Amino acid sequence: MSQDDPLKVLHTAVNCYLTTLQTVADGLAQACPPIGGPYRHRLSRLRTRLAFDASSEALEESCAIAETEIHEYARKTSAYVERHGIELRRGAGGVEDLAQQLAQRQDFYAARLRQFAKEMEAAAYPTEPERLSEIVALQAAVLLECVEHMTHESHALLARIHQEVAQVNRRMADIELTDPTTGLMNRNEMERRIRERKSQGDLPPLLLFDILLELEGNDLPTDIVKQVAERLGSQFRHNDLICRWAGRQFLVMFQGLPETAASRAEQILPWIAGRYLRDAGGKVEVTAQVHLVGPEVVEASSLAVPATSR
Repeated sequence: MSQDDPLKVLHTAVNCYLTTLQTVADGLAQACPPIGGPYRHRLSRLRTRLAFDASSEALEESCAIAETEIHEYARKTSAYVERHGIELRRGAGGVEDLAQQLAQRQDFYAARLRQFAKEMEAAAYPTEPERLSEIVALQAAVLLECVEHMTHESHALLARIHQEVAQVNRRMADIELTDPTTGLMNRNEMERRIRERKSQGDLPPLLLFDILLELEGNDLPTDIVKQVAERLGSQFRHNDLICRWAGRQFLVMFQGLPETAASRAEQILPWIAGRYLRDAGGKVEVTAQVHLVGPEVVEASSLAVPATSR
């Protein structure tokens, strides 16, 4: 065996590990997209760091991190699926009850109409035109009243069904942890993480990135949002949590001192601002600002780095 063989074996093993790590990251996102997106981003960032530093210490640390991430993913996915099922069953039960009420009221009015039809068939109608006209008018009024009551109750129950569906959708949205466009953590999950760290008394610095298109107002197209998310993800470490905070805002929970966060923000901002390629062709110029914010995510003036193009 030549002296190069052990190095080749080590090189191959590291490459296989990096490939496996990326495969696991992609698999987590594919297995449960509502949960797996942030884990894919974090494990991908971990893999990128290892590609530049594959020391034994870094590899051992990455194994521990990956194990923790996968266990956390499993717990969150299990809880998500359980809550998802509970809300779906709850919503389905509510709609089923309302549908049953609607069917019962329809049966009630159908029975009334059938009974009224029988009474009309059995009735002895007068031959005088004026008297006959009065009776027909009374019967028409009774029919019209029945139809109006039936219509009113049907509309009311249908409105309640729509409300129930809307409430289910709101509750389901509250369960979601991931932004569907970027695969990053969403605002609900980041707010939960902020509250959790704040209660522990060790809330890390928060960096709020504000992204703007120079010529198209404040709304960011989906393809630009995805690219901004990828650029942000490539510039932060595995343990820095990145969130799609609002339509054009991204929030990063930086694991480090505020001074380090401010310095890192100055380095990253030129990579975020600049020229972006559109999926449909063409280019747009993006400007960006970043602010160091408090736990209530209220913009502070302590850091306002001007946009820089590249």
